[in-house]
Amino acid sequence: MLDQPKQVSLTNSLTFAYSFSIQSLERDWLQTKVDTIYLQPSYLKALENSLSDKVTFIYVVVYQDKLPIGVVYFQWIRIGGDFFTQEKFPKEIHSKLTSSVLKRVKGSLLLCGNFFATGVHGFYFNSDLPTSTLSLLVKKIKKQLCASKTIAHVKFVMYKEFWLNQDVALQENLLETHACFQIDVNMVLEIKEQWTGLDTYLESMTTKYRTRAKSVYKKTAVVSSKEFSAKEIQENFSIIQRLYQSVLDTASFNMVELSVASFYEFKVNLKENFIFTGYYKDDALVAFSTACVNHHYLDANYVGLDYELNKEIPVYQRILYDYVQLALRKKVVELRLGRTAELMKSSLGAVPKEMNLYIKHSNPLLHTLLKPLTHYVKPSTYEIRKPFKKSFCQS
Repeated sequence: MLDQPKQVSLTNSLTFAYSFSIQSLERDWLQTKVDTIYLQPSYLKALENSLSDKVTFIYVVVYQDKLPIGVVYFQWIRIGGDFFTQEKFPKEIHSKLTSSVLKRVKGSLLLCGNFFATGVHGFYFNSDLPTSTLSLLVKKIKKQLCASKTIAHVKFVMYKEFWLNQDVALQENLLETHACFQIDVNMVLEIKEQWTGLDTYLESMTTKYRTRAKSVYKKTAVVSSKEFSAKEIQENFSIIQRLYQSVLDTASFNMVELSVASFYEFKVNLKENFIFTGYYKDDALVAFSTACVNHHYLDANYVGLDYELNKEIPVYQRILYDYVQLALRKKVVELRLGRTAELMKSSLGAVPKEMNLYIKHSNPLLHTLLKPLTHYVKPSTYEIRKPFKKSFCQS
């Protein structure tokens, strides 16, 4: 049975409806003309279909005079005591938490945004509203959820993930009541108009980095690649799982991990806007990459890799250069390569972009105690390369 949306008053002129199924709000959701793929029902259905056992999804449509003017998206996860003791949790924070504090912070986290995509993908409004509107709505929805006992008591509310110059007034509003922190930077390559293909891209580089790129392709000449259909993803599920898990095992701390089943759902729902590329050596699948086309930019999302093979030949570097080729082919203005491997990604010309997250504990005293600990959550240290010719950078 389809979940029936709950109607709630927000202000004198605003109301909202919320549901745990995107399908029940899809018609009104689409009327707001959301401008990002990560808030499109097709994408949200893919997550809901593949991750409902790990994450609770909450969808909100905001109305002004009964007309849909915006959407807000939440992901809810449970936080147990083992969450703070897992090996990848920042040791600087864990060392500061007493057993009594650990007991009190167990509960759940309500995220306005998306654990599985970098950026602000938690809300969209097609009308100008006061900056306090979002915070007010979050308070209301939190109260509704806790009163209905649909989910466990919300201990933390978090917003992710703003560029430093994005929604500045809203960030200032959040900063008044929330702790602000940063995790690893997003490495971003601006795609130049004169780059008509890989050759012109490489021509803008110094001899050193152009030679390095060509060497990567030469060393990986034994590796072929192809874009997968949904059926091919399904047929190679177990191998994809193994390759993906090998990367997860080396990854930094994650709040929650994506399911491999999501790749299949993304391809079914997003079609040509989701690109899954498989890499083969001797007819064996040895790596994969995924990307989303989001209007004017390309998001490099996830990779899977045979690390033993990568020690012999630079498969991961090949994937990165292939991302550049894909961005050029899709004629986007920006390639967002995500976090980690900053040095390697800067060798492609990507530059680091810092991003802000905001978090608040429901207990004012505990929030005051925990707020200083967010300072221990810092981006990894990294080096940056400058691969382009001086004449190109000055043009």
